[in-house]
Amino acid sequence: MTQHLTVADFANLFGIKPEEMPKACLDMIAKGNWAYAPYPQVERDHIILDFLRRIRDRQFSFVTEGDKDRWIKGWGENLEGFKKSGDLDALTPKYIRPNMPVRLFGDFVKTEDPFFEKHWYAIFREWLLLTYVKGFDHIFEFGCGSGFNVARMAELYPKATVHGLDWAEPSVEIVENLRATKGLNVHGHQFDFFNPDYSLEVPPNSVVVTIGALEQTGDKNAAFMEFLMKKRPALIVHVEPTYDWYDPNSLVDHLAITAHELRNFWRGWHERLNGLQKQGKVEILKTKRAYFGSLVLEGFSQTIWRPL
Repeated sequence: MTQHLTVADFANLFGIKPEEMPKACLDMIAKGNWAYAPYPQVERDHIILDFLRRIRDRQFSFVTEGDKDRWIKGWGENLEGFKKSGDLDALTPKYIRPNMPVRLFGDFVKTEDPFFEKHWYAIFREWLLLTYVKGFDHIFEFGCGSGFNVARMAELYPKATVHGLDWAEPSVEIVENLRATKGLNVHGHQFDFFNPDYSLEVPPNSVVVTIGALEQTGDKNAAFMEFLMKKRPALIVHVEPTYDWYDPNSLVDHLAITAHELRNFWRGWHERLNGLQKQGKVEILKTKRAYFGSLVLEGFSQTIWRPL
């Protein structure tokens, strides 16, 4: 049976009340095709069996400290596409593919819009930036990848200085090209989560954002947390797949848990963060499981906090 995401559904997924949805997001929702349906049993079984085969054959990429070759290659492709076309759409990461199963409310669903996830994310990002990034003089996106979030931040807040940081050189070059060709107030910096550069200045009234970046740090993320505690930005916003919040009694969640473990994705952060809050060193302002994501995982869970 076909269903449609409503404004109330979007609000539920974001963790807000429907009346809190910005008008810009309401307009985007009104223009989209949000039809979806559960998979028939045979198709759902095929998706799960294929997932299990990929796990068995260890076909998923995994995180290795210091190995940035695939990021140089991936962001390099976005860089070349952007240089050739000058189109910001060329910055869309290549891993966002059409006609893929979507995770929604704890199950896999089939969507009418082949780019359902991409279009959902555009609304989520607009809401996130309008809600949490407004009013800061400096915006830092760590692990900025293809630069497509940096570009949107700079468009929304032209008076702010937007810093795009990544350990892959093509990513930094993309940000510098955004300034040179689009006139955006952005600056690229090379930065390694595993070996933070303490010479980087984080001025007062700065916000730090990570979107699908810390997932790559596995359980070796203490160095970046220490960096944030030392630099003390006014606000820190994480949008990341969060291992701790999956339900091990759910088959669909179990697949994500197994993929997280196989790929050595982000773990241990919330245990450290909760410990710091108990010590009175940080304030956790919001945690929200996404209940939306791609075939492999839920990539849009929110953790918002600040050092005290």
